[in-house]
Amino acid sequence: MINDSKSTQFIAWTELGTSFVVSNVGEFSRSILGSHFKHNNFSSFVRQLNMYGFHKINRTPRAQRTTTDAQTWEFSHHKFLRGRPDLLEEIKRKALEPDPAVKHRVELPGEVAAQLALMREDGRRTERELYEVKKRCERLAGVVGALWEAVGKAVPGGGECLSSFSILAAYRFDFHL
Repeated sequence: MINDSKSTQFIAWTELGTSFVVSNVGEFSRSILGSHFKHNNFSSFVRQLNMYGFHKINRTPRAQRTTTDAQTWEFSHHKFLRGRPDLLEEIKRKALEPDPAVKHRVELPGEVAAQLALMREDGRRTERELYEVKKRCERLAGVVGALWEAVGKAVPGGGECLSSFSILAAYRFDFHL
């Protein structure tokens, strides 16, 4: 498209050949884009350039940005250079991130990642063991409660003494959990 003589009035290399300029965006969209893409929408063209790592260089002063037709847009990519078609195959579409949280992930060295995985598994194992111990303690507390109740009924007049003692024992038992 840039090297096509029919489009030089709308799209051309800069003097140094390190970027290209699109001028008269409206006419460029109507005349050029449709013959090279499935659309003639300049915003879609810019989005596609961004997906391939091109960057916009602002050439139109902010005060002069009135209509899209009057604007001049410049784009660059460190591997898109005039006279260097050999670099074109190195321009790749950016990989899409499946999850925004992935953006903040840090790639850990193999040894550190392996240690972290072992620590996570150890933590899960400890959690399971703690759950089992808690269940055993709850069962034991039920047995102790039933024994206190049985002893309180079996010993004449000892119910009041034993119930006070059982409250203290239950408190002490809960305190250690």
